[in-house]
Amino acid sequence: MASTISAQRTADEQLSTSPPEPTTVEKLRGLPWSIFANCANTVFAQFTFFGSVFVLFLSTLGMNKTQVGFMLSLIPFSGLVALFVAPAVARFGYKRTYITFFGLRKVVTIGLLLTPWVAAQFGPQGLLTYVILVTATFALVRSVAEVGVYPWLQEYIPNAVRGKYSATNSIYTTLVGLAAVAVAGYVLDQLVGLSGYMLLIGVGVVFGFVSVWAATKIPGGAPVRRAREEGSTLQGMVEAARDRNFVRYLMGAALITVGTVPMVSFLPLFMQEQVGLREGSIVLLQSGALVGNLVSSLPWGWASDRYGSKPVMISGLALKIVLPILWLLMPRDSASSLYVALGIAVLLGVSDMAWGIGAGRLLFVSVVPPAKKMEYMALHYAWLGVVGGASQLVGGWVLDASAELQGAWAGLTVDPYTPLFVLGFVLTIATLLLLLRMRADNIFGVGQFAGMFFRGNPFLAMNAMVRYYSAKDERAILATTEQLGLAKSPLAVDELVETLRDPRFNVRFEAIIAIARMPSDPRLIQALIEVVNGTELALQAIALWALGRMGDQSALPALRAALHSPYHSIRGQSARALGALHDQEMIPELLARLEQESDKGLQMAYASALGNLHAEEAVKPLLALLDSTQNPGARMELALSLARIVGDEHVFVNLLRRSRSDLDTAAAQAIDALRRRVERNKSLRGPATQALTAAGDAFAHGDAVQGIDQLSAALDQLPPETFREPGAEILRACLHGLQCSGMDHPEYLLLALHVLEVATAP
Repeated sequence: MASTISAQRTADEQLSTSPPEPTTVEKLRGLPWSIFANCANTVFAQFTFFGSVFVLFLSTLGMNKTQVGFMLSLIPFSGLVALFVAPAVARFGYKRTYITFFGLRKVVTIGLLLTPWVAAQFGPQGLLTYVILVTATFALVRSVAEVGVYPWLQEYIPNAVRGKYSATNSIYTTLVGLAAVAVAGYVLDQLVGLSGYMLLIGVGVVFGFVSVWAATKIPGGAPVRRAREEGSTLQGMVEAARDRNFVRYLMGAALITVGTVPMVSFLPLFMQEQVGLREGSIVLLQSGALVGNLVSSLPWGWASDRYGSKPVMISGLALKIVLPILWLLMPRDSASSLYVALGIAVLLGVSDMAWGIGAGRLLFVSVVPPAKKMEYMALHYAWLGVVGGASQLVGGWVLDASAELQGAWAGLTVDPYTPLFVLGFVLTIATLLLLLRMRADNIFGVGQFAGMFFRGNPFLAMNAMVRYYSAKDERAILATTEQLGLAKSPLAVDELVETLRDPRFNVRFEAIIAIARMPSDPRLIQALIEVVNGTELALQAIALWALGRMGDQSALPALRAALHSPYHSIRGQSARALGALHDQEMIPELLARLEQESDKGLQMAYASALGNLHAEEAVKPLLALLDSTQNPGARMELALSLARIVGDEHVFVNLLRRSRSDLDTAAAQAIDALRRRVERNKSLRGPATQALTAAGDAFAHGDAVQGIDQLSAALDQLPPETFREPGAEILRACLHGLQCSGMDHPEYLLLALHVLEVATAP
């Protein structure tokens, strides 16, 4: 008995074990076959039950809009079959089910070729019954195939490339769709009556069978053996229905379906009846939507893989809100009608692609757990089938009910299609508001994602990114890295982070410089911190400079730690960066290091940092360092540090620039400005004014020695409180230095003039 139980348990375990999933390599090999199958199926879809051709075909058969809406509703309504066949599909195998019923729907489609004969034999009523029967059968076998394909899609497309796959698939199917639409438009213009439709349907069936053959080359989709203890499929669907995130997704999908599907489905009839376009032109409108798909598929796919599904999905919804308004405003019976309609169709294609890629990726990656894909997907497919079918019925009923609606309101033409457009506008807004609260895989919020395209130069960034991935040598990648930084766009962040891992030193070096030009971003700051914590001294120093330049306070801990590095270059650059970030807490330590340090380079670094920090307590040691330093460049940098402590460093820099062409004139002008301020103050008038006038005249005539003497005399006659501290202390030291060295050290004069202009008491 025990052995029997053990054997039964072993058998159950074997049955409960699903076949191993294909490897990522096998999946990637199958993706080209998937795209090829979809391309062939695109021709089938455009020429048969999907697109403008089928709607115009039904209209040619004499069906009214309610009948057309009913016919279109059969296909989505059949999705209810998913609730009943899902377990059998899993046991039979997702791939086997799809291939079998995918092929059967092509066989059923052949029945449409008999419509002329049926019309002749049985009249309009018999023809209606026959077309309903063919369409219903097609819808049924299609739904069984779709129940298998959704879990299969989740399996054989790796999540890491799902957006890229969707974009690439869209490009190829769009190009094929453009050709198919062009052929359909030409055929319907050339052949009158049902002849053109019969030709298109026949060609479509041939391409449909090619699509079935190509799908057999895709891996995965093996039968699933479920353990008894996993519970019933119905229980799994009940659990899925309790998943709030899944339910929110279903509600959003329902709202957008009801709002847009009937609007777009009956768009060909709107163009024919209200806008005045011919059948061939109406079919060509699909080419506009396909162009929109084509130009936007790669950007949307790239964005969804990089930034997540939700921002792309919401962007698509935002674009869809505009469409009903544009259709309401478009010109009627005008030479420009076709061109306007084509432009709107392009926007429709762009929005469809954003919604399709974003919502599809969200469903597979974030909403549906892979372990419960059968239950979730079956419920998803059945729900959308009911909603889609109801939307088509509602659309046809609304159009027939509003058939007599004509007029104008607020400058807008009101016609039978106006209620559909209003419904689409309202429900799209409702969908957007609902799905904004979805739990998703996005790294950035929707607002952040949209803001990326309004910061920096997104066009330069996109161009540089394309060049980045096509660069052939180091020179090219260096130029591209520079462009990525110059774009100052958040779109380039990932590429810049990637360049920091490039094996070429020059590329890594250039990347740090490029990142320093960028707006602060947490990923960039973290990447630079990792360089600082690394082992390449040359890159550590430049990374510290970049962190100081970017001004992000989150870098302070790393900069403070680098101040204790055993390497002088790292300590010095860390100090300068801390000064640039205005880290006031580090003033005591930097001051202590300045007073104890003997290395000239580090002394200059600490002095520069203290100047940036406006550390008044550092005035005495900085003046002492200035007095002992002989290098002219270092002396000028020290003078700048003292000027920063006084304030308004731009005044010092402007004086320096003017002094390079004519120091005497610059000094005379600065002294003359001080004289005018003294004259305006009655309490300061007197001998000091005369001495200042004499000092200015002396400098103006090139007599710097006399000018220094007169300036010293004038300042001695001014009250001590005339200059604010620490300016007064700096001024006294500068005058003493000038009296000792004359014009051998012009930085004393420039610093004194800076104090005279900036530190004068109000």
